[in-house]
Amino acid sequence: MDFLTVHRETLVNLGYALVILVGAWIAVRLMRRAVDRFLTHRTLAELNAGAHTRFRMIERLAAAALFFLGLGLALYVVDVAILRKISVAMFASAGLVGIALGFAAQTTAANLVSGVIIAFVQPLRLGDRVKVEDEYGEVEEIGLFYTFIKTWDNRRVVIPNQLLSSHIIKNYTVKDARMAATVSFKLDFGADVEAVRATLLELARAHPLIVDDPEPAVEVTDNDDTGITVRLLAWAADQPDAWKLGTDLRERAVGALATQEVPVSAQRIAFVDRGGGGEA
Repeated sequence: MDFLTVHRETLVNLGYALVILVGAWIAVRLMRRAVDRFLTHRTLAELNAGAHTRFRMIERLAAAALFFLGLGLALYVVDVAILRKISVAMFASAGLVGIALGFAAQTTAANLVSGVIIAFVQPLRLGDRVKVEDEYGEVEEIGLFYTFIKTWDNRRVVIPNQLLSSHIIKNYTVKDARMAATVSFKLDFGADVEAVRATLLELARAHPLIVDDPEPAVEVTDNDDTGITVRLLAWAADQPDAWKLGTDLRERAVGALATQEVPVSAQRIAFVDRGGGGEA
């Protein structure tokens, strides 16, 4: 008897296993293509960042489940004792996944659980601008285990999901994206504060990035033996616009006050959270 005759049943079973694995791979590909088409057609990324995040997380969970099911079935149909035992153990352990994750919610398992929580609770969403541990950027991808943030200087920061669940996240997009730029000047006691206020407000209102609500304001925030601190507070639509607004107003205000010969003892610009710090 030849090899094919002796091992025919085993080879057939291997063929069935291969068909199952290929079928699982095709099912995952088709599912991902269908989800991509649905999201593109519905433009959820632009209309509803929260729903887009949920769909992507569900897609990843479904793909993992299909691969697990395909592998388990493939091992079972091979009809080799050791492989069938592995398959049975895989399916038996599937019912204990919840308990296992509860005990093993550290490192990889903790990142997985945190990723699902982030996708549904949504302290941050795809496209949100956030700051986590002094890293500022746009949320580019929320994976099963890691979240990818594209920083303002075009770097990619990969953050474990567990870290996001246990640390403070500053989200500049959720609820209200408006952001304030703050420019402060130290004036001599002999300076005309009202004239400085009028100049700064005129510069702020003329800038194309400013929003009407809240109104810009100029306040005397402090005084000491070196002079008076005057602060301009101007609002922009979002964090990038606020950064640009603050830098532009600093440059224009310095020039305007110098032209008017306003006695300035020291000057600085403060801005709320951009990359490495809040002042420049």
